[in-house]
Amino acid sequence: MTYNTKTIYPAQEDRDGRKFTTTKQTDIAVELKKNEVLKLYNSYREADYSVNVSFQPPLATKSTDEKEGNDDKDDKAEVVSLVSPFDVAKRLAKQGIEYRASLKIKSKGAYEDMKDVMKLVEAEGYEYNVNVTLKVNDETTTNINDPLSWTDEDNVFKVSPKTSTDDAEKLHQLYDTLNDKGYEVEITIKPKAPKSTDMDSENETFATQLSAYPDGTLVTFRLSDEKV
Repeated sequence: MTYNTKTIYPAQEDRDGRKFTTTKQTDIAVELKKNEVLKLYNSYREADYSVNVSFQPPLATKSTDEKEGNDDKDDKAEVVSLVSPFDVAKRLAKQGIEYRASLKIKSKGAYEDMKDVMKLVEAEGYEYNVNVTLKVNDETTTNINDPLSWTDEDNVFKVSPKTSTDDAEKLHQLYDTLNDKGYEVEITIKPKAPKSTDMDSENETFATQLSAYPDGTLVTFRLSDEKV
């Protein structure tokens, strides 16, 4: 089993007289074995970086005709996860690792399109925020002084439900419902950082977290200069 890694270093500032130059460095490595990923993680911690880790299971392209068993080759392809986030959550829970799961609706659109999303989120008992991008110009009917015009089809609505939970299964129904209706939805599983300040204990916790993810997972290390 191998993993891919991305390391994002803190931005570096260099000064030459009155000129400041900011350098950003990102390192990418592919097909690392588990012990190599652990060694990389440990090297950052030994260098006194604060390390924020995220995991992204591998994705695959799957066409609609593959999913539904028809022969129409013009069907649009979709990107799906090889391992569902709910499977990852179960693996973490089985190994006694706490996590937070959240649901993000990536789709956005006109009010009439997103109104159904709001109703579905409400039906599941979740609060949500709505962000609106108003297009105000000579070609639209939006009037900034008339809130009733803000729902015109030219404007873009985005729904952000407040769904953070320590049990991913609670999001399953809403996730499936939105998916079935054609909305793009993403479940994020974030293992909780180890509480111990002991390096060996933290390394062991990270190793256990890593084991919950499948072959080909992208492990992102975001480094900062100060430990928190």
